[in-house]
Amino acid sequence: MRFTHSVLSLLACLVCTLPISVASADGGWPRILNTDGQAITVYQPQVTSWSGNTLTARCAVSVLPQGAAQPVFGTVVLTANTSVDKTAQTVSLANISVSQANFPTAPDQASIYAAQVAGGAAQWAQNLSLKAVNANLAVTQAESAGGNGVAVQNTPPAIIFSEASAILVLIDGQPALRPVANSSLLRAINTQALLLMDESSGLYYLRANNTWLSSRGITGPWAPVDTPPASLDAVLQQAETAGNVQLFSPPADATGTPMPTVYVSTSPAELIITQGAPQFEPVPGTQLLHVTNSGSSIFMNVANQSYYIVISGRWFTSSALQGPWQFVPANQLPPDFANIPETAPSGVVLASVSGTPQAQEAVISSTIPQTATITRSTAAQVPFDGDPQFLPIQGTGLSYAKNSSLPVIKVGSDEYYAVVNGVWFRAKTPAGPWVVADRVPDVIYTIPPSSPVYYATSVYVYGSTSDVVYVGYTPGYYGVCLAPEGVVVYGTGYIYPSYISDTVWIGPPLTYGFGAGFACGLATGFAFGLAVDHGWGCSPWWGPWHGGWGDYNVNINRNVTNNWNNVNVNQQNVYNRWGNNVVNTGDISRTVNQTNIDQNTISKDRATVSNWNQTHPDANVPDRAKLQQDRSQLGDNSVFAGDDGKVYRSSDSGKWQSNDDNKWSDASFDDSTRESLDSQREARAVGAYRSSFGRR
Repeated sequence: MRFTHSVLSLLACLVCTLPISVASADGGWPRILNTDGQAITVYQPQVTSWSGNTLTARCAVSVLPQGAAQPVFGTVVLTANTSVDKTAQTVSLANISVSQANFPTAPDQASIYAAQVAGGAAQWAQNLSLKAVNANLAVTQAESAGGNGVAVQNTPPAIIFSEASAILVLIDGQPALRPVANSSLLRAINTQALLLMDESSGLYYLRANNTWLSSRGITGPWAPVDTPPASLDAVLQQAETAGNVQLFSPPADATGTPMPTVYVSTSPAELIITQGAPQFEPVPGTQLLHVTNSGSSIFMNVANQSYYIVISGRWFTSSALQGPWQFVPANQLPPDFANIPETAPSGVVLASVSGTPQAQEAVISSTIPQTATITRSTAAQVPFDGDPQFLPIQGTGLSYAKNSSLPVIKVGSDEYYAVVNGVWFRAKTPAGPWVVADRVPDVIYTIPPSSPVYYATSVYVYGSTSDVVYVGYTPGYYGVCLAPEGVVVYGTGYIYPSYISDTVWIGPPLTYGFGAGFACGLATGFAFGLAVDHGWGCSPWWGPWHGGWGDYNVNINRNVTNNWNNVNVNQQNVYNRWGNNVVNTGDISRTVNQTNIDQNTISKDRATVSNWNQTHPDANVPDRAKLQQDRSQLGDNSVFAGDDGKVYRSSDSGKWQSNDDNKWSDASFDDSTRESLDSQREARAVGAYRSSFGRR
């Protein structure tokens, strides 16, 4: 018997009234429900869709009625609202309902059994493994995921190679020099660096490596200063107190750090560092060579004698390491890139190679939101530098405030919307009062990637009650975009205008300069890291990163140390800034304490992932391909709900059995059903392995 919404009201009543106890205290699968003397075994749900905060999954179920000798098998499809905590890597379900059930040998009991499953799910569906759910969704939905992608730009940045320690100083255009009070110094306010000019001597000064460097020109060469002017230290102390500056200090555990080469760029640039001359080693099973003495991913393709590098998820190629470089779409790479072994150090790039399982999972991960519940009484302050100044957003009837560090969007004549720490607020005037928005006009989601506030389209409102609003944002809020060739990239590639006044600089979203990269390992899942290979760190300065207004600029350094190496943005949670009295990032029905980023979690960035096999030779990471036939990760959790509504079981030999009339026999099905089941088995094995990996 199959049923849909016609009996949902009955099911809701049954879920509330049936006495159900849940076994399996360790939280593993399958789960056992005991009710009215019968045992219901629920096998791991198979996620079939996840859109916004609504998830749908089907699960295989067996029911052993009291006194019966054989269980009754069937399938149940559940729909629920999700609450995600990416910091803790958990997902909780609420408002669970049954949308379909099929018990061929007990059609008259289908609605009862389905209600019991839903009732049990309401009890155990808290703090489920996001890794397992994501792995399941990635494998089963890879071919259809992602849509058409974003029309990103791919103009190559200035790619700077260095065979020695180096730092990259980014300036947002030509230096905007502003007077420093009570001195002859001018400070460039449109950079994170502490960059000064002495009008009396015409010298530029830069703070790096715990000392002062000077140069006659902004692009160098830069050299240490033996006797720097005393006025420099006064500005340094002021900047350190304000916390709004990047000082390029060496790592805390470094001793005798040599002076790095300083590269200054006033246009998009990326720094690639090797420890000495590049050292190449063959990539097994391919005609590729991989540079081993760099945190960046650098390849030589022997077949065409060309070099390839991946920067911000984009591939560039050249006949020489010094360039010139040109963009190559991820779906037009030489075929050998897709053949890189996942367990090889260079396998980290598979997340950026179109068509690979890693790229497909990265695409799906980029759509999963971090969610929270925010109280309606929450207030927000929206800063402007002077009176609000609005500019039109091309192709829409909207406009945005160019002189605010937040995305502030004007809709019509008297509606204003702003994103503050991942939450939409609305007001009748830019001056406020700003209240939590329980809806967002659809037109806002038509903002094109050519607009500097495009990242605000990754923030959502999912629903509300009289007391709270359910909100969320996807990694797009941090700059992650899905490119048309089916891979995720960092930044839109557009060069946006910045805002600079006499005292304030608001940096726009940038694509290059931060060492942004992606990884998707079998054991660790999707990771998005920053500043892997940029000397001593360089941090984004826009949108969700900013830490408040400084005396001269707006950036994120107030809330972090001056080192952004090893940051995994996929586990950053901007809702932590609100505090528990305002935001609940766990289950919508209860308060969950905020947690800090787990610094022991693997795969914080590309470098960690690429070195994993070398630093953890005992990890025993299985081959992804073998997991499709491997039952070892499943244990008793080896029963599946087929997309045809039947129940199947994975045998030890890797073959399939179907349950017909409550009896198991060798399955007979078409190739598409077999492929679907093989994918489901692989998904469940990957999820089980990945969920247990951090406990090993």
